[in-house]
Amino acid sequence: MSAELGFPEDFLFGTATSATQVEGHCEDTDWSAFAREPGRVRGGATPRIACDHVHRFREDVKLQQALGLGAHRLSLEWARVEPRAGEFDPAAWDHYRAVLGAHRDAGIVPMITVHHFSLPRWLSARGGLLHQDLPALLARFAERAVEALGDLCTLWITINEPNVLAAHGHLLGVWPPGHHSLLEMGRALRNLLRAHEAMFRAMHDAAARKGHALQAGVAHHLRVLEPEAPGRAADRVWTALYGRVFNDWFTQAVCAQQTQDFFGLNYYTRDLVRFSPAHPGEGFMVRKVQPGAEVNDLGWEIYPEGLGRLLDVWAPRAGVPVYITENGIDDADDDQRPRFLVRHLAEVARAIRRGIDVRGYLHWSLMDNFEWAEGYAARFGLVEVDYATQERRPRPSAALYGRIARARAIDRETLAALGE
Repeated sequence: MSAELGFPEDFLFGTATSATQVEGHCEDTDWSAFAREPGRVRGGATPRIACDHVHRFREDVKLQQALGLGAHRLSLEWARVEPRAGEFDPAAWDHYRAVLGAHRDAGIVPMITVHHFSLPRWLSARGGLLHQDLPALLARFAERAVEALGDLCTLWITINEPNVLAAHGHLLGVWPPGHHSLLEMGRALRNLLRAHEAMFRAMHDAAARKGHALQAGVAHHLRVLEPEAPGRAADRVWTALYGRVFNDWFTQAVCAQQTQDFFGLNYYTRDLVRFSPAHPGEGFMVRKVQPGAEVNDLGWEIYPEGLGRLLDVWAPRAGVPVYITENGIDDADDDQRPRFLVRHLAEVARAIRRGIDVRGYLHWSLMDNFEWAEGYAARFGLVEVDYATQERRPRPSAALYGRIARARAIDRETLAALGE
């Protein structure tokens, strides 16, 4: 029987959400407008109500507490805080102070993401990610956030998944603004890198002025990439190019700048890459799944070993502590999630044994939510949400995760049943 896998006493077990996906009641975002365009979102769904978390956050904090979880990553809705350029709403800051206070009162460590995909409509109308003033505007927002909330939160993310944001909005065209341009994607990525650097410095300056402790990083989305046919030169070359652009460029730049106090890692899957001249809108490639591999409800391969592989590569490059800032599965029936959780947590525990400084694991997601172009069809939650009634129902995997979090270990029986 497998030996128990333990975690350090100060290891953070928690969950993650984002404002647009759960809060509801903010019509001033680019996503609110984009989702109303026919054919943009599955089923014609919009984030108008989402999980009504803006009104139900206390209930959702109690759920986390009842599950025995000690950390939660949330984001700020930029359009809620700054609905018009340069005009900050004091009531929005008060709301987020109440949200953070509820977490802290429940013994839950918060992590704030300043920018998680959505933009205020006033900025999207001026070019969005391509606007020359994006770095200054995001730095101002981040500075104000630390001034308003820094006494309640130490751990901060500047930007969530900049590579995904640039690719989905400006190359694949499935997110706002719905464009198909490799050049635009590159411009957006460069602007986001400048924005991160400006945010990082502005946040640290604000924290120093206020006397707040602060650690900041990026939530990097990384994938394991392999050629579909290793013997085919075109697949090998395109896999390397894809990795250079998608995985490496932004991430290596942040590591070189030393503008992160920790390394946030979002991990979901592995891609097998096939070069395809017939798919210029997707970067001249097709992403495939290993034949016979287990996949989730979205068709993504479940590949836990990839998390360990990425930790081995990127933790030494970063040279700072690591948090798993997202890792999760679309699994409406909760048939796969228990095994998914155990196998990925086991990879984290083994990485820690190898000497990698992983400080926490934040599962995506606490609850079902508005999953961007997939609308409400994708079910990533440990907690099921009935969108007609807003009832929350913890899935069996939530109890399993809570047991592991309380014990700070995956016991031998659980490993034998789900982890091998």
